[in-house]
Amino acid sequence: MLLGTMRLTAFLTLLVSTPLTLCAQTSSPTPEQIFAKTTEATALVLTGQGGGRLQGVATAVVVRPNGVLLTAYHVVKDAQEVQVRLHNGETYDRVELIGFDERRDVAALHITASALPVLPMGDGGSLKAGDALYTVGSSGGLKWSANQGIFSSMRSAEEVPGAGDGFRLLQTTIPVVPGASGGPVVTAEGKLVGLFIARGSGATFAVPIESIAGLADGDTHRMLGNGSALRMPEPDESRSPASAAVASTKSGDILLHAKTVVITSKTAFFTPETLERTLTGDPDYKKLGLMIVKDRRVADLVIEIDRPLFTYVHTYTVFDQKTTIVLLTGKVTAFDGTIASGPMAKQIVKALLKQKADAVAAKPAATGAN
Repeated sequence: MLLGTMRLTAFLTLLVSTPLTLCAQTSSPTPEQIFAKTTEATALVLTGQGGGRLQGVATAVVVRPNGVLLTAYHVVKDAQEVQVRLHNGETYDRVELIGFDERRDVAALHITASALPVLPMGDGGSLKAGDALYTVGSSGGLKWSANQGIFSSMRSAEEVPGAGDGFRLLQTTIPVVPGASGGPVVTAEGKLVGLFIARGSGATFAVPIESIAGLADGDTHRMLGNGSALRMPEPDESRSPASAAVASTKSGDILLHAKTVVITSKTAFFTPETLERTLTGDPDYKKLGLMIVKDRRVADLVIEIDRPLFTYVHTYTVFDQKTTIVLLTGKVTAFDGTIASGPMAKQIVKALLKQKADAVAAKPAATGAN
């Protein structure tokens, strides 16, 4: 009798425990669940040039319930205004920089929030080639866009042209665009393993979370510019003026009336000050009669410089701020911005002087024709 009771008990135990085991084996979150939880822990970072003029929209991930987020450092480094928007609709205009790692291009921000949802921390070093990865970010200005791909390999920064040195990068196939910088990289288990900082030719790269998690304990405590005037761009918002206005404006006429110019940079690897020093040291630059200003609001022309990630190509665009008509574009290949600034300044000065001279020469002819 006792033996029969023991057998019955063992059978019932197996019967009860088996479904629980099967449930445990199938309890991994679905992609939909991963995206939902990741979205809740993802924020948008709006940056401005001053006066509420939107400069860009990037992504951040919440890493502490008390309002600590990680994002790409170049996003906030030179911003005049910064605003953080959470997925629940809460907006924060006073943002504090509490830590940064310029080598890895990562910054830690703090907002006055509490009880925020966070993702469990993973380990980028434990990833294997082919592992599924997910992200949520502000891809192309579309808020909280979901994407997925796979982990390709762990790379040293030295292997990636222009990335720097002294740290590792996660190479992925997740398709992201500018605006996704600072976004989270999440595993199929929903664990945070990296932070997007860059994209290259056919690949995207992220910093392993274990190498930057300590920034959340930073004590820099520097308040960034108040972002209360910043607004998300409207879907139909355009920088371009009316076609008739553009058609009636010539680049030479723009140069004849322009008095001020501001230099801006879209990359952390080439600062406006580097090109400014070179331009002001060029005797021919004075012939243009353009005063370099820091405040974009009072500038007639804009010189926008950039260095596409993982390249040694430094690009420049000169355009009229009022009409956005492009006067000049070009590029210089050099190891860094300091070296590139010399030939870049010469190209810009030479081309603008020619455009201005052509405009002056054309004026008498135009007068005679009337």
